[in-house]
Amino acid sequence: MVFNLPSTSIFIPTYNDQSDLLPCLESIRRTDYPKEKIEIVIWDNASTDNTVKMVRDQFAEMKEEGWLGLSLIQNDKNEGSYIPYNLVFSRLSQQTQYILGMDADIELSRDTLTNLIQSAQDEDAGVVGARSVFFDNPESTAHGAGFVNRWTASYGEEDARERIKCDYVIGCCWLLKKSVFDKVGGFDPQYYINHWEVDYCLQVRDEGHNIIYEPKAVAKHKIAPTGTINKTRLYYLYRNKIILIKKLFPIPQRWIALSYLLIFSLPNSIFMAITRNRGVNSEELRFICKSFVDGFRNITGKTV
Repeated sequence: MVFNLPSTSIFIPTYNDQSDLLPCLESIRRTDYPKEKIEIVIWDNASTDNTVKMVRDQFAEMKEEGWLGLSLIQNDKNEGSYIPYNLVFSRLSQQTQYILGMDADIELSRDTLTNLIQSAQDEDAGVVGARSVFFDNPESTAHGAGFVNRWTASYGEEDARERIKCDYVIGCCWLLKKSVFDKVGGFDPQYYINHWEVDYCLQVRDEGHNIIYEPKAVAKHKIAPTGTINKTRLYYLYRNKIILIKKLFPIPQRWIALSYLLIFSLPNSIFMAITRNRGVNSEELRFICKSFVDGFRNITGKTV
């Protein structure tokens, strides 16, 4: 158990997540971290199902349990999964020192938050990532410690079994030091989806803070083992990597990495698309080529 128990805001952006969010909240209620040190903030992105009613009902049950705070914020439009962090920052409790950011389809182990806080304090970390495991196969790691090769912009991942320093962690369940988030200026909105976590973690590292992967902190994630592949996701994966390189990579790594993408990654992406579709899918190939063109043209935000 940590000696210093700082106040923490658990922040969950949600959209039509009633069925996933209910067990997520129940897992938070079972935490071994002191409830009087935890504020729970739900940001609803204009859900059209019964998410809002469910949260209100749950908070009504929880209000006598001694939580630091229970807040439901109803937004009038869908801001996506990460822009709400920027929008909610000034509304978090003044006592908060850390932000536990979670996806609605995550369920925590009892000691997840305690282990994350312990790592953050031990390592003077700006970000600590949990070990995300597949909900239906919790022995299998979904996301580990991330590393970036700044010469090729290749990403690598290590399924570490002990606490480890790394370049980035995935934001489905991560602990953010509030003062560092404020110092960096929050998340860059130009990505829309994909690579925003890598961008943030690299900026935090450049500010002199550690990025830590803590496998003792387990988060069960309701995602498919094969991931999601579609033309829209491919577009943002490729375009946003170019944006990331141009923004954060120093010269000469920047030019070498961009050249590598054009010479090797673009042809490989086209080949993989043809293999995956067992033939030419002209629409998917158009999206891949558009992603590279738009990245070099500095086209940002939601475009497809």
